[in-house]
Amino acid sequence: MVIDPTLLPVLTFAGGLVLGLALMALIRGSMTNQFKVLSQETLGELMERTRASMNADLAQKRESIDEMLKPVKGNLEVLTGAVNQLKSTDDAVRRDLLNLQKETSKLAGAINNPAERGRFGEYILKTILDNSGLIEGQHYASQTSLSDGGGTSRPDILIRIHDDLRVAIDAKAPIIDLIDDLDDDATHKQAAIRLVAQVREHVKALAKRDYGRAEGNADFTVLFLPGDHLYAVVARHDRDLLDYAAKQKVLVASPMMLIGLLKIIVMTARQADTARNAKRIAEVGADLHNRLRTFMEHLDKVGRALKSSVDTYNKSVGSMERMVLPKAREFDALRGLKDAEMLEAPEAVEVEPRIAELDEKAA
Repeated sequence: MVIDPTLLPVLTFAGGLVLGLALMALIRGSMTNQFKVLSQETLGELMERTRASMNADLAQKRESIDEMLKPVKGNLEVLTGAVNQLKSTDDAVRRDLLNLQKETSKLAGAINNPAERGRFGEYILKTILDNSGLIEGQHYASQTSLSDGGGTSRPDILIRIHDDLRVAIDAKAPIIDLIDDLDDDATHKQAAIRLVAQVREHVKALAKRDYGRAEGNADFTVLFLPGDHLYAVVARHDRDLLDYAAKQKVLVASPMMLIGLLKIIVMTARQADTARNAKRIAEVGADLHNRLRTFMEHLDKVGRALKSSVDTYNKSVGSMERMVLPKAREFDALRGLKDAEMLEAPEAVEVEPRIAELDEKAA
């Protein structure tokens, strides 16, 4: 088959084009595979770096969050401890309330018991004294007998502050049976009148006992009313009664007034103790001064005797050196003794004792 020379360039171009297209397709497939491989490697490396970076960031953030949560954790622990303590406190309060309820029931039963109601004032008085700062046996005594020549009196409490102050307290006012009537509006007025009359009669009875004339006399007597409302009723219905009692050296006192009075007595006791201690310190100081002066006089005599002994000793040493040793050395020389074997005089005492100087003006 003969090819037209004019078609040869066209066929050549077409063949080259086909060959180029085939070669390009081959190259494209190879490049596509390489790109896929490179893409997968690059993507894997990028993901690994990203994962490592994220893990590092997460670890750092976790540490930061832990640091931020530490105070919160501490506060939670403190709060937990407080809650537990509150639970225990709540249990203690609950137990105290139960005990208080029991004690209240006992007190209510005691008040309703006629045998115990008569001693209600003594119970309150003892409670006040226990919390006053006064010491039983040192500052006050219970049921002390006082003799006034005409009989024996026995106040409930006798307070003694050395020889400066003595106070008798009486809590036997027969008023407990009026408490219920005073709380009732229908019987309050009559009960108040009876209360004032009973207090006045008790003031007269205390005035006749006259603890002030008794042996170990009291400066005044306290008529103790076991309730501030009782004192208020007396003051409201008979104002002259308090003045009358004061003229008889009887002080009508409520619990609050007695607490204030005992506080003053405690201060008086402390001042009296301070004064007695100061006086005792002055006496002991003066006695110590006299004893020291006597000791210094004896010590001075010892010093002078030592000085005289030292002078006598030194004179004896000097006499020995002048009068005895020359002949003794002459005798030793005749015997043919060496210098080291010859007699030597003892050394004189150069230190003299110091004589203490007494200040005559200090005496």
